[in-house]
Amino acid sequence: MKNKSKAFPTKLYIRSIVHIVMFLFTRFFNIRKNMPLEVKKLKSPYLLLSNHIGFWDPFIAGFFLPHYTHFVSSDAAFRNPFFNFFLTRLGTIPKKKNMRDSQVIRHIVSVIKQGENVGLFPEAVRNWAGSSFYIDPSIVKLIKLLKVPVVVSVFKGMNLFNPRWSPTLRKTKVVVDYHLLLTSDDIKNLSEDEIYSKLSSTIKHDEVEYQRKQMNEIKSEKRAEFISFTLYICPECEAIDSFVSEKNKFHCSNCNYSVYINKYGFFELEENSKLYYDNIRDWYNWEEKYLLKYIADLVNGGNDKMIFTDRNSNVYHSFENEKTKFLGIADISLFTNKIELNFHDSKKLIVLDFDVLKTINPQVNETLEIYYGNDAYRIIGEKMGVSALKWEVALNAIWRLKGQTSKLSSYIDSSFLEVKSNH
Repeated sequence: MKNKSKAFPTKLYIRSIVHIVMFLFTRFFNIRKNMPLEVKKLKSPYLLLSNHIGFWDPFIAGFFLPHYTHFVSSDAAFRNPFFNFFLTRLGTIPKKKNMRDSQVIRHIVSVIKQGENVGLFPEAVRNWAGSSFYIDPSIVKLIKLLKVPVVVSVFKGMNLFNPRWSPTLRKTKVVVDYHLLLTSDDIKNLSEDEIYSKLSSTIKHDEVEYQRKQMNEIKSEKRAEFISFTLYICPECEAIDSFVSEKNKFHCSNCNYSVYINKYGFFELEENSKLYYDNIRDWYNWEEKYLLKYIADLVNGGNDKMIFTDRNSNVYHSFENEKTKFLGIADISLFTNKIELNFHDSKKLIVLDFDVLKTINPQVNETLEIYYGNDAYRIIGEKMGVSALKWEVALNAIWRLKGQTSKLSSYIDSSFLEVKSNH
């Protein structure tokens, strides 16, 4: 009875299963930790903050700590019955992705008050290219509110081992560095700006620069497969969603621009005259700015043409907290003033207005989630490799020009776009 009154109670048998799995997992993949004595001896409760790259991040970061930690996770993960079974029994705290969620703050406070740890990822999303994203300064207000010590874990090598875009784990060297960032006295005495600066500098990690120095080998022959989830614009012909990948190579189906990924994760030419980028980070940064400007030019020019379409997508729908239902197969098209879901069998057309649209974000691989009023749509691409990321970037350009800044993703920098008064 006592356990039922606790916030986000756990099941010991599930925790034991996960602990055994992670014991074997970390040893099989040779994942190591660097943990100072001050973290090992730290008593609960405390707050764990970490950079975020792969699916396994919370399991690994929590496994190495001496005390159990409740992690905050996107509520989208709970919609999968398999994950929901484990996450609820591991005391995981759900949060709405890319939206302000005051309830999750109350949940975190409740867990801390009962003497247990909470772990979260202040970047809010898994990064796409191994470089740390912007951290919302509001995390400092949470730190000040909780008044408990803060531990930071930094994954190094994780974007080579378990990149967001790859369904395959690749053996390479992975290290997790732990730091005692703040004591309770530090939180009391330091200003919010000082705490934010200290957190940002400690948690920051650039995988490309790290790998240039370490040159750790990636022991996999699938180093390029599904990189098109992240790299969706060809720098040679500027086609969108045109990449096809196989094993260690990927090429543009429009112009045949071809790239080979070497055993250290860097790009090399296959049959072309120019290597635009030798790494995923620089390519990713270029394409984001390119697509933002491309969309902005169309919107500012009053062009209402279709920008891109994901054909033959599976569309699922739920209303508020109802069970998700399959609606059918549809072509999903982006215009400068709307999104259209054109269903094949029923000839039904759903039109989504940008003013009502709350948020749009990529989930696992080719899955796109759209929150529209009280409706939630889950859209899964026709085939593996279709990028859902391009939708989020494109909508950030449109929302920026419409002045709807509260909807913007914190990790996509659209601030350079000129806001026109007529949008």
